[in-house]
Amino acid sequence: MNGNDIKTDLDWMKRKERGSLILLRLLVWLSLFFGRNFARLLLYPISLYFVSVATQARHASRQYLQKVLNRPVRWRDVFRHFFCFASISLDRIYFLNGQVQLFSTSVMNENFLHAAMQQHDGIFLFGAHMGSFEALRALGHQQTDYALVQLMYQENAKKLGQVLAAINPELQQEIIPLGNLETMMRVHDALKHGAMIGILADRTLQQTNLKKQCFLGEEAAFSESAFRLAAILRKPVLLMLGLYLGGNKYRLVFEEIHDFSKVQEDQAQAVTIARKRYVDLLARYCQEYPYNWFNFYDFWQTSCKE
Repeated sequence: MNGNDIKTDLDWMKRKERGSLILLRLLVWLSLFFGRNFARLLLYPISLYFVSVATQARHASRQYLQKVLNRPVRWRDVFRHFFCFASISLDRIYFLNGQVQLFSTSVMNENFLHAAMQQHDGIFLFGAHMGSFEALRALGHQQTDYALVQLMYQENAKKLGQVLAAINPELQQEIIPLGNLETMMRVHDALKHGAMIGILADRTLQQTNLKKQCFLGEEAAFSESAFRLAAILRKPVLLMLGLYLGGNKYRLVFEEIHDFSKVQEDQAQAVTIARKRYVDLLARYCQEYPYNWFNFYDFWQTSCKE
């Protein structure tokens, strides 16, 4: 991978999250004053506005949808993609505020989660910018002994974090910032207390540990940093996606990625196997739930050779 590839891969980090921040501030205000039913009516003009003005995001949406729909992409497909993102952004406010009773949430492969939690002191849950990671709080409402701690790039989402802190200040205690010396110690301590460590593993701030893999027919760069962290701490990794089904319905999906507690030798190979399975699972769920993918930038590089 050359310098130009890395620069392209990390464009998301340099882009100001202006659109997302404006949208979230507006949705916070609407949800607090008018409630979910009224706020959802306003998602239509909000989505139309962003489809009209967000040229790069609209192009990225069309590029992605062409890979998963297997047919010509129409304008209403792009609008539906934006509307799904706006809907999840709105619902995020209620999940973070503990109002999980507003939603009907089904769970697929819940036994994978329970088995991992019973057999280990803490686990890793790898998500992506796909669906709603906050939907996991619906399960936490039922399983009160399952504590969720999220690793996130706090500097890149600092303003976004300020908005979320205004919704529920206690959430700040559930966030461990990546990229500083205390990260490993805090993660180790949280795992020791039986926490689920959540990471959105489809993006990275670092220019190291990037590996290209075929994803939906083209090569994309994925970082192995999160997988190496799980390998060092010898913990199992599950995929967790909170997929939006429309209306007030969500589906939590759990899949086994790799149990690093069982790795005796060749840790590097185990990391590669885990990363490949993670990417393959993402591709599968993108095909099954195409409007839940929310990386609105050029995620791909050159076409696959294999």
